[in-house]
Amino acid sequence: MSEELFDLLKDREWRLNNLYVILINGGPAAFVPRPEQLEYRHNRHARNFIPKARKLGVSTEVVLENGDDCVFNPNFKAAIIDETEPAAWEKLEIFRFAWVNGPKHPDPKIAALWLLIHEANELLTDNNGELAWHNGSSFQAGTSFTGRTPQRLHVSEFGPICDASLEKGRKIRRGSINAVLTQDIVTVETTMLGGRVGPCYELFRLSKEACGKPLSVADWRLHFFPWWNHPDYQLDGFKPTEDVTAKYFAELAAEGINLSDARKAWYERKKREQGEDMLQEFPSTIAECDKAVVMGAILPQIAAIRAQGRVREFPVEVHLPMFVSVDCGGDTLSAWLSQPGRRDVNLLDWSGTDGGGSAGLAAQVAKWEAAYGRVEKIFLPHDADSKDKGSAKTFKAQLIESGIAANRIVVVPRIPNVWTGIDYMRRHLPKCWFHARCDKETVLADETLPSAVGRLENYRRAMNTTGALQEHPLKDGVCDHCADSLRTLFEAVEHGLVPTMPCADAKVHPLDREDEDDRPRNRQKAKFAFQGWRR
Repeated sequence: MSEELFDLLKDREWRLNNLYVILINGGPAAFVPRPEQLEYRHNRHARNFIPKARKLGVSTEVVLENGDDCVFNPNFKAAIIDETEPAAWEKLEIFRFAWVNGPKHPDPKIAALWLLIHEANELLTDNNGELAWHNGSSFQAGTSFTGRTPQRLHVSEFGPICDASLEKGRKIRRGSINAVLTQDIVTVETTMLGGRVGPCYELFRLSKEACGKPLSVADWRLHFFPWWNHPDYQLDGFKPTEDVTAKYFAELAAEGINLSDARKAWYERKKREQGEDMLQEFPSTIAECDKAVVMGAILPQIAAIRAQGRVREFPVEVHLPMFVSVDCGGDTLSAWLSQPGRRDVNLLDWSGTDGGGSAGLAAQVAKWEAAYGRVEKIFLPHDADSKDKGSAKTFKAQLIESGIAANRIVVVPRIPNVWTGIDYMRRHLPKCWFHARCDKETVLADETLPSAVGRLENYRRAMNTTGALQEHPLKDGVCDHCADSLRTLFEAVEHGLVPTMPCADAKVHPLDREDEDDRPRNRQKAKFAFQGWRR
């Protein structure tokens, strides 16, 4: 063994470019880094966020880098977190394969060097979830990291993790990511599943905002690797045939991204297979990562509402009464301020709080009344008549104690199941207009959360561990409360509790019986009729 070759082991860059083998075509082959892998390596920061296309080798690069640190640094700790334990173990297997098969390296000199490495630093622990060496270093894999402070943390598929459970994503951010010291390295690489909500999107947003700015060790750096850099993502000898494909790539060309016909043809055929999932699985630009389709979206009409310009500024309708509809779950409250009418449903404002309870709702109603005028009725969900185990009082009773008159409170009767109420929402959403106030992001406990409209966009069905959609909405504590409070309004409508808006069984609305010129007079009639109902 030449001294020169042995001295090369001190050079991390040489080791990563020459030392390791990976599995290719069923056997060990020398690892030759791709441009994307080198780009990440040479621009790695203390905090890294990578929204990626499939099969670009980013995970392999991160695993080899972190494993290399373990082998050549004493008492070094690295960890992998993934959606499931088998998925995490599979990534750890990348380095186990490199370690075990090092002595089979195609270069005989490097193969001999591996024998010396094995002799000098024996592998003491070797199982699915951990590799540990004689030098005191270890490389662990699982769905969380609760051991000693790791110097390297690799969080894979954080988007799907947060999509399945926002609370699990928060625990990873609070526990595992916070366990890494500021000067050490965290790498989050993921496809952008889950929409604009949750810890994964928050890290994506932070990394986008940091682009082009000087970065401290506490800032997140964005690394983006589009699908069109992959050498296999092209169909030689083929051209795209669809007009929609030509339009899409013309838009990319306007951004300076000019691709070959072979790549365009690959994308076109892949999109036929994947549909709108292309935005999250094979993004072309960073902007597309921000448009990823929400899997299992329950209210896809919100996208059309945005496209039609129905999220905007508009005045309060002085002739229509205002209502508040609520979802109350524990100490969490979500409430909409609305003006429902025959032709339009104006959503004037929204509020979502933790820790306010009935007093918080009463204070919010008072705030809205000071800004917009009297709220006629407050619609509560059916469980507002159930007694709280702690106080032995119903939410309705507590609201009355907080200063809301009993005759202003309406408890909406129970419906057969949640999907009945969701169908009511879907039926009435095409008539909804959302004031721009309802589309402002909120901050709760230092976490930036979507606007009310954004929460409706991200209201979705739950997903099991295999990625299959469930037949019930996801209870994420964010989007579900917002949607449920709007559902309360439309359940009230369908029970005939909103005088300005007929239920589905009503055949003719009073304001529709006259010509357009008679509308003001009929509005006055409706106002008098409402005042009679109010008494």
